[in-house]
Amino acid sequence: MSEDLRIRNVAFVGPHHSGKTTLLEALLFACGAIARRGSVTDGSTTTDCEPEDIAHAQSTCVGFARATHDSIEINLIDTPGFIDFFEETRAALRGVDAAVVVVEADPSRIALTHALMEEIDRLRLPHIVVINKLDRPGAEFNATLAELQRLYGRHVVAEQLPIRHDDSLVGFIDLATMQAARYSADGDRSEAIEPAFEVIARQSHRALLEAMADFDDHLMQELLDDVEPPTDEVDRDLCDECSHDQIVPVLVASGLHGFGIAALLRAIERWFPAPVGEARAPIRAQVIKTIVHPQSGKLSVARIHEGTLTSDATLIDLRTGERLRVGGLYRLFGKKSEPISSAGPGSIVAIARLEGVLTGSTLAGAPTVKPLPPIEFAPPVFAVAIKPKERIDEAKISQMLARIIEEDPSLQLARAQFTSEQLLLGCGEQHVGIAIERLARKHRVEIEVAPPAIPYLETISGSTEVHSRYKHQTGGHGQFADVQIRFAPRPRGSGLLFDDEIVGGVVPKNFIPAVEKGVREALARGTSGYPVTDLRVTLFDGQYHDVDSSEQSFRTAASMAVRDALPKCKPIVLEPIARVEVTIPPHFTATVIGQLTAKRGQILGMKQSDREGREIVEADVPLVELARYITELRTATQGLGTYRWSHERYDPAPPGRVPTAAVS
Repeated sequence: MSEDLRIRNVAFVGPHHSGKTTLLEALLFACGAIARRGSVTDGSTTTDCEPEDIAHAQSTCVGFARATHDSIEINLIDTPGFIDFFEETRAALRGVDAAVVVVEADPSRIALTHALMEEIDRLRLPHIVVINKLDRPGAEFNATLAELQRLYGRHVVAEQLPIRHDDSLVGFIDLATMQAARYSADGDRSEAIEPAFEVIARQSHRALLEAMADFDDHLMQELLDDVEPPTDEVDRDLCDECSHDQIVPVLVASGLHGFGIAALLRAIERWFPAPVGEARAPIRAQVIKTIVHPQSGKLSVARIHEGTLTSDATLIDLRTGERLRVGGLYRLFGKKSEPISSAGPGSIVAIARLEGVLTGSTLAGAPTVKPLPPIEFAPPVFAVAIKPKERIDEAKISQMLARIIEEDPSLQLARAQFTSEQLLLGCGEQHVGIAIERLARKHRVEIEVAPPAIPYLETISGSTEVHSRYKHQTGGHGQFADVQIRFAPRPRGSGLLFDDEIVGGVVPKNFIPAVEKGVREALARGTSGYPVTDLRVTLFDGQYHDVDSSEQSFRTAASMAVRDALPKCKPIVLEPIARVEVTIPPHFTATVIGQLTAKRGQILGMKQSDREGREIVEADVPLVELARYITELRTATQGLGTYRWSHERYDPAPPGRVPTAAVS
């Protein structure tokens, strides 16, 4: 039988620079979990403990902490807000039972929460919204709340109103109890609602009750009968409906000053559900984060759903079927890890030395345990070409990159389709850049980074015949070969075709493969320095010498013929064309079409996306134009746009469009 546990597992999520880490730091301090509050500015917060977090003054990976309040253990996950690291946040949400969505009091930035709210809704996670930074001049609570409701509906509803005097946040009105509270050094001090706020408080109180009444027939009847429901009934409904993800209460705060923390803690304890699980059941846990330390080894951070895990247990990785011995069990608090002997259902723990276990893996105590749904990561949208700075690092770069990818599965390592460059792919420029910084710091491997080379090709648009003779006389045997070769264009995409029309043995059959080899080697670098394709090369005549002819001489003569013929065949450079599908909210369609058109894109049409409220714009775009497109697209669509592409074909490049650096 499952039992409710005195645990809350909560993720702090929201757009970058909304103040999540600062708000969480204030909560830890209020609970006595830390002796003093750290600062993002000076790099001293509990959960931004990675050097990359500190250097960039923002979260670049999830951080873990915990606190105890009113005998309830609160496991906290601080998540990155920048869209490049969204996959890290998605994985973390699989380990919690509720989320605190932190936003600034700025309506223009609410659109940045769209992908996050979609994921929360998909997982059906109970959540609240905290409008933060209300201590700042110009903070707009009403407009921010209105934008939240416009995007996500009327069940996102204020449970608190801010009390602001002279652009400063001094307290709040609790709309469930209709009591005001003023912030002070000794805690929130209750007081009556000021007359200036009575009208808006009554209106907002009614809006809260109406939102809750949609899920409570008794409350609905009371409202229809114009009966004010008792406070305890409102409180009970609020707890029940928030914990079942029916309404989304909105609170107010200033994380920088610690305002709103007491009310936030009460909300976490009362409105968020406790995890359920049976301590005596076989272990069922899921890895939500992998951490690799070069010295101390690997930690798999897992949420335990069922059973009790001990520090010497044997687990089964249900992805592979492999049995693994636990190498240690820890609770994480920032960069610190505390050894523990056991952990029960609802716990979030770090398990040492589970080699081969990946983020998303289900760990089980018995083979009959049902696997949890895997964590599927979005395909990468940005790539750089990489190579080690030092030749000595060539042997270990792949191994070290594999460790970085093990920590962050939204990264990928691949070989470019046409150029064979080694590529590091990720979810954006900053994502890939941070991975490279982390590689250098953790594994002391520095790599050179460049945009992926564009695989231009060359072809011919005219025909010619050339006569090439190679004759070289030294002491002893000389070298002699004579070839006559015809060059003609072929249809686009048909490639290179070599054939011969030799009759009478004027070129012996054993030398014809050497002619073909010489042709292919010379066509690997055309007049513009790119491989030549889509042509037919025909050997139709020639001569040889019984003594001086050799494979090498015919190979050389063929190469000379190619160099002579190409300028006469009206060569043109071909550029790769990508088939692009851009997924966006419909109101950005015109913007995106303008972007793609400016990139020489050919718009093919639009279609409805499988994602609700999304449209897909299809276009053919030169690959060279897509180097930084994900950054441009996100900037133009408030972070809501994404795209994918595949190679479609080659087209002639317009004059002057081929980079001069690539021309031989």
